[in-house]
Amino acid sequence: MRQYKRLVVNTFWFALGNVGSKSIAFLMLPIFTRYLLPSDYGKIELLNTTVSLLTPIITLQLIEAVFRYAVEVRNEKEKASEVISSALFFMIILFIFLAMFSPLIGRFEIIREYGSYFYTIFLTSVVFGVLKQFTRGIDKVKIYVTSDILYSLIFAVSSSIFLIVLKLGIKGYLISNVISQISCIAFLVCAAKLYEYVKLTFNRTLLREMLSYSVPLIPNGIMWWIVTAADRYVLTHYLGYEATGIYSVAARFPSLITVLYSVFFQAWQLSAMEEFGKPDFNGFFRNVFAVLSTFLFFGSSLLVLLIKPFISVYVGGMYAESWRYTVFLILGAVFHIFSSFYGVIYTSSKKTLGAFSTSIVAATVEIVTIFSLVKYLGIQAASLSTFAAYVAMFAARVLHTRRIMKVNIEIKSVLGCSIVIFTQCMLVLSLKGVTMYLAQLPLFCVLFLLQKNELVKILAYANSATKRLRRK
Repeated sequence: MRQYKRLVVNTFWFALGNVGSKSIAFLMLPIFTRYLLPSDYGKIELLNTTVSLLTPIITLQLIEAVFRYAVEVRNEKEKASEVISSALFFMIILFIFLAMFSPLIGRFEIIREYGSYFYTIFLTSVVFGVLKQFTRGIDKVKIYVTSDILYSLIFAVSSSIFLIVLKLGIKGYLISNVISQISCIAFLVCAAKLYEYVKLTFNRTLLREMLSYSVPLIPNGIMWWIVTAADRYVLTHYLGYEATGIYSVAARFPSLITVLYSVFFQAWQLSAMEEFGKPDFNGFFRNVFAVLSTFLFFGSSLLVLLIKPFISVYVGGMYAESWRYTVFLILGAVFHIFSSFYGVIYTSSKKTLGAFSTSIVAATVEIVTIFSLVKYLGIQAASLSTFAAYVAMFAARVLHTRRIMKVNIEIKSVLGCSIVIFTQCMLVLSLKGVTMYLAQLPLFCVLFLLQKNELVKILAYANSATKRLRRK
């Protein structure tokens, strides 16, 4: 029971940080959609997308290695110091390298227009990422959690002032981002006492070892970017910034699912790394996946049912049609989570090349699908291509990870539930009013029957846990 208890405790702390911070960001959406035009929101999304593309390339994914190696040496301060010092030294070198190529990067219209903001956001986000992952790796989870909440609070307050009071538009949004990240960098340095770890030297051997772990993750990071963000560029090219802005708002709502999972994932990643290779890890993996999939399918089904009326009152009128592009993204988010869940097998076993080989499958499906459909379906092509890409990635990882460890999950149940929710999405798009809601009832009953066995197990475990607590 030890590994389950640690997973629950870590999940609680990460939940506090992620749900708290992301809920603040989500609550800001009505302000953004009322004080930013769809074209402005599209430009912001494209700028953020460009940062997310360049980050794994320029940093060589070293941020991922910082966490992985910090976990191993968390109880050895001298070695932990070498991890963060080597990483920060290397990041400075890489940023100088990026600055050398500024004339080339500046050819992109969006960067040419907001160049100073772009470089500042890139630098602060990379440093913030390194410090956060190191803090998490040395098990200072409460400080890590607080930094997430602090970032969102500062961003919410500053962006409200810049957008509502000063009416600075896009620039106000970007300035708020910079202020928030710099504030949180200062917080982590002081609260986690990172100044005791950072030195003006670096360990060349350790850095080489960390890069041997992280470099194979670069193609994987690029493939993930293609799956999650490349559609913004396609939409901008064919339909303009306004379409990109509307689609970006639509993509915010499935993030309700992925935010909740990100809470769990951070705890799951720690537990998987600690338990990998032990005799009972296969059973642990299978049981956790079963519980996760049950909650995901019921949660996504409910979200599909409620998304249209919710969006109609939550966002500004210029973004009202975004609900039509959300339904398939919700189901896509479920398979995104499944793929991410299986991805810990690669990081735990340090066989990170497998992450790339499966991600390239998803990226190929994404590109082929969106270019085939965008002229006929418009914005909807982006949501369908994203959904198809995540399904392809999950299937590829289920098959590929069997070479590392064999886990027998309930594939038939996953397939059946997916068909039910896909049908639900089609009904939401094609029916209106009371008829649409009545048509959902039989589907929900089928979903319940498919997940009945797992629900019984979850209830039995919850009942058993309650009895043990009462005895104590």
